[in-house]
Amino acid sequence: MSDTTCAVFARDVTLDRERIHRFVVGEDAAPTPMTTAEAAQELGDRFATDVLLQGVFPVTAEATVDAIKAAVPDGDPLRDQMTFILGEGSQIPFSQAPALGRSLRFVVTLGATSNGPPEGPDILISVPHPESTGIELMAWDLEAKGFNYYRSMGDPPAWVFAGNSRHALVDPTQGKGPFESHKSGALLMKELKRPWLHWDSSDVHIEATAFAAGDDRRTHAWFTGKQIGGAYAFEFEVAKPAMQRWAKARFEALLANGGAIERPARIMEQLLDTPAVNLITSRRESASASASPEPLALPGTFFIDADGLAIVQLEGPPQFTVRAEVYARSLETFDVKLADGPGFVQDGDTHFAFAVPERAFEDLVVLQKALEIGLVSRRLAACLLMTDFPNPIFSDRRPALLARVPPTAQVTDGGSSFSEEMANAILAEAPDAGAGSPEQEFAELWNVGEDFEDQFNALLRDYYEAVNARLASQAGFDDYFRLAESRRQRVKQTPIFESPLLFANTNIPPVSLSMQRDGTVV
Repeated sequence: MSDTTCAVFARDVTLDRERIHRFVVGEDAAPTPMTTAEAAQELGDRFATDVLLQGVFPVTAEATVDAIKAAVPDGDPLRDQMTFILGEGSQIPFSQAPALGRSLRFVVTLGATSNGPPEGPDILISVPHPESTGIELMAWDLEAKGFNYYRSMGDPPAWVFAGNSRHALVDPTQGKGPFESHKSGALLMKELKRPWLHWDSSDVHIEATAFAAGDDRRTHAWFTGKQIGGAYAFEFEVAKPAMQRWAKARFEALLANGGAIERPARIMEQLLDTPAVNLITSRRESASASASPEPLALPGTFFIDADGLAIVQLEGPPQFTVRAEVYARSLETFDVKLADGPGFVQDGDTHFAFAVPERAFEDLVVLQKALEIGLVSRRLAACLLMTDFPNPIFSDRRPALLARVPPTAQVTDGGSSFSEEMANAILAEAPDAGAGSPEQEFAELWNVGEDFEDQFNALLRDYYEAVNARLASQAGFDDYFRLAESRRQRVKQTPIFESPLLFANTNIPPVSLSMQRDGTVV
């Protein structure tokens, strides 16, 4: 099978819609019907056990929600529904651009933790319309743990099991099918933090005017009854708890294996590389930001891995700002426009100003768990994060240290020799690695010793001061705008780039740029 992307589920196939099919890309060459016994053995989520294995095979998204609710008794958490809406073109009225591809879609969640710490919903459904037959569904497996991924496929549509979260972490399935975008097996919410660019939220609502005048979604209960708070509720009640739930199950499974970790590199990849990103913006709308006398506050995680540094208790950045007239001039210099092919062009930035990628929350959760179980020491984590720290994502240097990850690790009684082993492997290579190499930079950081906080924080403060000085000039901010565009271009090469309206377009040619400790861009 040549196509291993998510697009493989759009194949024109004819399947038995009264059967569950298995199509785990990388393991299965094509969708294959499962026997009842096979499905019962592999699928422990409540969509499978309460609906599909009972012989109920809903066709549309709304029918799927209704079937799940009908399958459970009153008072069951699966009867608790939240509905959300998002879309890259959601802030552009339909009347202004009728042909615009807005990518509007609903996310419906069912079930929630009734006691104990929040774990997010048990079932999530994503579709462009309640009557859609092309359905993406995630359901938490109560037996195997992790999310089971389902897709409806074919005409008429049949339900296909596309893999469990654990398939994201191992060959031959990692990076394939749904795990092309769900890199670690976790739930994906690109715009995770306030102001949640492209989501309906307390900061900006998606109005009925985003739909055509006769579009029945305007009056559908999923739109009129969408969750109060919108993206705020999704971040704190759905996305973050769901990512933490999977990370907890993932690391518990590692410890259940006697603490023997066969592939610690898979964990360290989420610390040293950029397998996934979230998107963050200024909290100001770009239209008002460029005309305001007030400076524009920029997202600190563009300049530094503030969230990762907080986990290892190092000093975070100040609030970085740029003068409104400097921001406005950059928009003109770089010919910034929202565009959807030849059909729509609008001068200016995305709805909220300065949209940029940042380190993914799912990777931060893995860092936290690696520290909690004692696999990674705080000292090792700090030294790794401080290596090439001006480039919190898409570092061209830090991932080289993955070559020094020990092939296996052992965690016993909350401790491990892994951190010393990895550090020693890097230190052994440092003398021959060359000046300016990540190995030598790590060695300098490691050799500071156990009491590293003061020296590391001094490095960070010098960097923050240098950035602030550069932000005071037009040339300095223009460099940062180019750096932002360089990182956006990297995101555009990933599967999460599904709409040309995700970012504004510029006249900046594609080029790989990186930040230096002195605040300059090269």
